[in-house]
Amino acid sequence: MKTAVIGGDKRMLYAAKAFSDSGAEVAIAGFDRLQSMCDIRIASVGEAVGWADICVLPIRPLTNGALTCPYSAETIPAEEFGRLSADKIVFCGGSQRISEYVTGKVYDYAAREDFLIQNAVLTAQGAVGLTMRIYEDSIRGANALVLGWGRIGKTLSRCLNALGARVTVAARKPSDREWIRLEGMSAVDYSLKEINEYSLIYNTVPAPVLDREKLRRVREDVILIDLASAPGGMDADTANARGLTFVHALGLPGKTAPKAAGRIIKDTIINILKEENGGKDHSGLCDDRLLLHL
Repeated sequence: MKTAVIGGDKRMLYAAKAFSDSGAEVAIAGFDRLQSMCDIRIASVGEAVGWADICVLPIRPLTNGALTCPYSAETIPAEEFGRLSADKIVFCGGSQRISEYVTGKVYDYAAREDFLIQNAVLTAQGAVGLTMRIYEDSIRGANALVLGWGRIGKTLSRCLNALGARVTVAARKPSDREWIRLEGMSAVDYSLKEINEYSLIYNTVPAPVLDREKLRRVREDVILIDLASAPGGMDADTANARGLTFVHALGLPGKTAPKAAGRIIKDTIINILKEENGGKDHSGLCDDRLLLHL
């Protein structure tokens, strides 16, 4: 199977390597400074798309109406990519952003549960690593608050709990709060009456849950880490105005574990191809997926 990996960040280079290691013929485009990469073909976007059977784009496939290629001087408008890829199968994150330009099949690998679970693990690990770099005390014994009990919230809470933090999780549903307590952690709702007790606060909710009023009540030495997609769930203006330590940590898997993130993209696409073929693997690729355990 001829696979074109186009644009994105370092995780896409590792995705290309993972496809190649699995037996695919691979071309990579959108990295102008890349001279060589194992036996992978380096090409222009037009050459790669014209040659390939499938095109693999990054999680954010479009930026300002063109393919997301931050490491390339080449600009490929979405309309031009749609013309080039007319008979190709396209994989990307957020398929709705590019489906209007592409006439063939488009699959959103980033919307699948198998991708989201593994990506949540990498995000949680990245958040813990970030904490260790900026927090000058020990995580063990620290009062930590995690906002949200979704995939990332669950995984991060368990990681912090395993490291010995005193973890409290804010969750909307009473049933979720009972599950949190069953796992040996404390649970609260979003009123956050005791928010001044926490040294570490993490947000995983893509909604404004930590507003100006709540941020005025946090302690001066708190570490605030927002893991939610833009615009996040913490009031950054208030945090900065107070001089608090605040980080909006977007795209952690691509920054802290790009090799694993690339392999997850490859594994998810192989799963999609198998499902489209009735559970049979007609791609000729080997599934050497990375096993991540919660």
